[in-house]
Amino acid sequence: MMALLVQLSVIGIWGTMLVVHTRRLFRLAQFQTMDSLRNHPLRQRFDRLWWWLGREEFWHTVQRDCLRCVQLTLMLFMLAWGLMR
Repeated sequence: MMALLVQLSVIGIWGTMLVVHTRRLFRLAQFQTMDSLRNHPLRQRFDRLWWWLGREEFWHTVQRDCLRCVQLTLMLFMLAWGLMR
């Protein structure tokens, strides 16, 4: 039971980080769905996404949040290990 809770917590932490930064990338690249579909071709929108993936401004926040997720993951494993001993 404890292993299942730890696994679900870790999946939740990393999944949330993935969703938050994907939404942030779309917002930075101004990647709207239907409104800009007529004005900008799909290729241009993907080029903007690709451009933002190469920018340090985007990755600085991602790196900080990844380190925070690693920290929380290790804390959960240590907590579970301590409770099982």
